[in-house]
Amino acid sequence: MMYMKIKRMKSIRENLELTQANVADILKVDRSTYTGWEIGRDTIPLLRLNIVCKTFNVSFDYIMGLTDEFNTYEHIIIDAKVIGKNLKKLRHENDMVQKEFFEYLNTTSSTWSAYEQGRVIIKTDFLYTICKKYHLSVDKMLSNNN
Repeated sequence: MMYMKIKRMKSIRENLELTQANVADILKVDRSTYTGWEIGRDTIPLLRLNIVCKTFNVSFDYIMGLTDEFNTYEHIIIDAKVIGKNLKKLRHENDMVQKEFFEYLNTTSSTWSAYEQGRVIIKTDFLYTICKKYHLSVDKMLSNNN
């Protein structure tokens, strides 16, 4: 199983003089759960990361380290259907079949199909990996305006 460390989560939290316990309270999770996300032992779900971005007023791309340009949070509603539409559009624009994506991510065809059909929200680390590979914005991939 692949886990990812959200590159700037700790430094932004510390700059705001918040403890891990403070952020865990905001996210309504145990401190140990938040700590696992911050150090990369576990991967934070997109819905929780959205709350972190909103709380810290920072873009997904900045907190995840996809850009060094500080961007403030744009209101995003995490919607599996929107993400699925954007994933399918990306695949078609690159003239690729689903197999190329699910093999690259080391997942199953049924999992990838569920992402594209908007039945399941894509895992944070999968979305990051795709955006990094194709030089895309996570913020835009989550947006209905893509």
